[in-house]
Amino acid sequence: MKKLLIITAALTLAACNNAGDADDAQAPATAGMEQVDPNAEAGFEAVAPGDYEVVHADGAIDQLTIQPGMTWSLVSQDGSASGGTIFAQDGKNCFVTEGVAAHQCYEGAPPADDGSMQVTADDGEMVTVRPAA
Repeated sequence: MKKLLIITAALTLAACNNAGDADDAQAPATAGMEQVDPNAEAGFEAVAPGDYEVVHADGAIDQLTIQPGMTWSLVSQDGSASGGTIFAQDGKNCFVTEGVAAHQCYEGAPPADDGSMQVTADDGEMVTVRPAA
């Protein structure tokens, strides 16, 4: 779940940095990787590919990369890696983790002057997402 929160935060940050008109992609709550077509719906162009840091309340920093085609990869501070796809739903950015049946969605605040932003997961966990140096 921590990894999904990180990913969502980065996507939300990227979406705010590259705002555009887009319809939300509608995906069922139990969408798996095979059910999410990143090219099927509008909205994916709002998430900027790039490298991000996800900073947790406890100070842990995870490294997130958003690739073209709405895929992501994450390396947690502990060295574990994960990845998957991204889609938009109900104004939030949602992350599907490969091998996990459900997805995690995040909502973000407008970015600060330094490009960082606070992102909140559906479960209430908040993280800061910032562009990687």
